[in-house]
Amino acid sequence: MAEVVVRRYLCRSCGAVVAVVPRGVAPRLRYRLCAVAWALGRWRQGGSAAAVRREVSPFAHVGQEARRGWRSLRRWVEMLGGALGLDAPGPPRGRVEGVLQQLAARALEASGELVTDAVEGVVLVDVHRLCRGGPEVPTT
Repeated sequence: MAEVVVRRYLCRSCGAVVAVVPRGVAPRLRYRLCAVAWALGRWRQGGSAAAVRREVSPFAHVGQEARRGWRSLRRWVEMLGGALGLDAPGPPRGRVEGVLQQLAARALEASGELVTDAVEGVVLVDVHRLCRGGPEVPTT
């Protein structure tokens, strides 16, 4: 995965700082949504949370807690599931399939591979509405 350059601007009159990021980078997340979809796909395919973190995260040094797993996977399932209108009960690992299917349904050209299609489909998700926790509204 590639690093993302974040441009920051300072308002001279009020002192507010505004961050400008490329499309597909969700507010308050360290990862692009395509990386989130990829990580969830690898987790669904049976990888341990720690193994997925080693594969996706660019951070080489992690704390003791992070060596055992990656709590972000569960948070991402909750965030995406809520934004996509999925109210399925159960643990996050059991709900990741539904999240990936919803994202894959948005892909312009389906390849038939769930993870690949989910990564393609996440590009069309309204990231700002998604991160505010509200249901996604399709843009036309």
